[in-house]
Amino acid sequence: MKFNYKLHRLCGLSYGCPTGTATVATNASGLSAKGSNVAYTTDGNTLLSPVSNRIQAIDLVTHSVRTLPFECRSNIRCIALSPSNNNLLLAVDEQNYAVLVNYHRGVVLHRFRFKKRVRVCRFSPSGAFFAVSAGKHVQVWHSPSIRREFAPFVLHRTYTGLSSDVTTLEWSPDSSVLMAGSRDTTVRIWTLQTTRNYEPITLSGHKSPIVGTYFEGGSGKLDTIYTISEDGTLVSWVLDYAESDDADATATSSSAMADDAVSFFTGGPATPSLTSNVPGGMAREKKSQAHHLVNATARIETRHYFHQVGAKVTATSYAPRHHLLVVGFSTGLFGLYEMPTVSNIHTLAISNNLIKTCVINDSGEWLAFGCPTTQQLLVWEWRSETYVIQQRGHAYGMRCMSYSPDGVVVCTGGEDGALKLWNATSGFCYVTLKAHTAPVTAVTFANSSVILSSSLDGTVRAHDLHRYRNFKTLTTPKPVQFLSLAVDPSGEVVTAGTSDLFEIYVWNLQTGKILDIMTGHTGPVCALTFHPIRGTLASGSWDGTVRTWDLYKKDVSTEGISHSADVVCLGFRPDGLELCTGTIGGILSFWNVEDGNLKFEIDGRRDIAGGRKMNDRMTGDNNSASRYFTSVCYSADGSCVLAGGNSKYVCIYEVSQQILLKKFQVTYNRSLDGVLDE
Repeated sequence: MKFNYKLHRLCGLSYGCPTGTATVATNASGLSAKGSNVAYTTDGNTLLSPVSNRIQAIDLVTHSVRTLPFECRSNIRCIALSPSNNNLLLAVDEQNYAVLVNYHRGVVLHRFRFKKRVRVCRFSPSGAFFAVSAGKHVQVWHSPSIRREFAPFVLHRTYTGLSSDVTTLEWSPDSSVLMAGSRDTTVRIWTLQTTRNYEPITLSGHKSPIVGTYFEGGSGKLDTIYTISEDGTLVSWVLDYAESDDADATATSSSAMADDAVSFFTGGPATPSLTSNVPGGMAREKKSQAHHLVNATARIETRHYFHQVGAKVTATSYAPRHHLLVVGFSTGLFGLYEMPTVSNIHTLAISNNLIKTCVINDSGEWLAFGCPTTQQLLVWEWRSETYVIQQRGHAYGMRCMSYSPDGVVVCTGGEDGALKLWNATSGFCYVTLKAHTAPVTAVTFANSSVILSSSLDGTVRAHDLHRYRNFKTLTTPKPVQFLSLAVDPSGEVVTAGTSDLFEIYVWNLQTGKILDIMTGHTGPVCALTFHPIRGTLASGSWDGTVRTWDLYKKDVSTEGISHSADVVCLGFRPDGLELCTGTIGGILSFWNVEDGNLKFEIDGRRDIAGGRKMNDRMTGDNNSASRYFTSVCYSADGSCVLAGGNSKYVCIYEVSQQILLKKFQVTYNRSLDGVLDE
């Protein structure tokens, strides 16, 4: 058995954070939201989607998911990908800790902490710089190389002039001009390098916080600026350039020397990159977009209003090459517009909740949307009006899971009463079954085409995986709540344990009739499992006993195995000769199935000890409240036991030597409760 396990893929969520793990934040519109932005790679075929403190790389061509092999300290707030060969990936979490990663290799190059809150980050089109919002300031940093350096983060300059938090950033096509929008309803434009006679431009034409700012123009002069605010106002600004800017074809020697001196002392581009020889032996200046802005003035050309009653603009994205503008609203509605006429191509409602992020790929075909409240990720192809990807996690968390016998499908049950089937190879959820009206407590496969689920609504339902429907519902004469579920190896007999009457119900799956009701426990039946060879059923209860039942023989007394604490999990060895049980005392007990004698015990309280939770009055080392295993299973050869519980650790024990072989920490996300020990 190997022990060098590494995280392969996350299943259960494609975007956002699990419910209850994210701190409450506000976006530019002031609406409560959690989650990060999503980003496309340069080719537009891969979508990067942050999930909690990790990042999923979703290949839209092959329809597969890859989880990048690194994690941040807490939930990710914003990400940025370098446009130059997608070499560098920058991820900033909720605690303002940044991780710089080699995207292709998945190697962390450097970790850094920003001193102020970072809401948005953007790489320049050239890839030489990246800008981050630091409160109401904007910081521009030099992009590090893909090699490890001692101090790779070098601050280029801090830009000021805004009176409130920065909400959006935008670079000009030649990376010489930077524009930022703020919650103070203004937009400010700076030049990357010090430009002679240039004064930063402030655009004031909105009455609510800025959500999006975009440049329109090629490699020459900037023509138009689009600014969008949360109240649904789009303002189109036209840049007017002075006549002398076009009349002077050549720069005088004195001005050229002055520009070269400013560029030299401020770290700007060198003289050979600014001038080139032209016929006649004269030097014509290659002006950047920043130099053209020296004599430019901005004026409002048009205003447009997105008439969405009761909705606020929460996300925007613009594709300059295709002149397409995507606007997401707080009501789950998005609109696609053609610029500069602002002609509505179509409008579609994809959710009932806020759209936190939207982005359009370079080819202008696929629109990606993220809804953090419903943990929903959608990729929409607007020309054919079809979904490329439509993924959504469980609304209130995941409660149970099970592998199919062939290992191809993973079934999960959630607190929302839904069952989701995930392809273990691609990592996508391909069907959602909504039959229960209460949280699902257990799921198990009867065979490769039938999935059984028990719920607190008092039903056990059988689902057909060919037609994806509920074809059998197993009920009881009295209202009960089911906690556990098991099916015999033949797939014909179904058993379920209750939490209130402390009974075990037995059904025939084909007829749906109750075969037997087994009593004897004095506490909730929380664990059921069948003998892998014989028809013996083992049940564990909170009354501290494990009972074995022979379903095919009548008038046979049940055998009870007493424990010193409540039993919460159990499992048979594959050969059926040994039974492992776990109690709330953190003890794993191993029993001989034939004579019911205790063979040995493993104390796992120190191994499973978790961190300090939010409401704990003591540290994790002194708290024994959750030091126990809630799930246990044997390896295929029966030599090892895999155990996990309400902790950040999963343990592997060697049974014959009774030693801990390996302990894995599932996550290092500090946004989760109980990760830190202190």
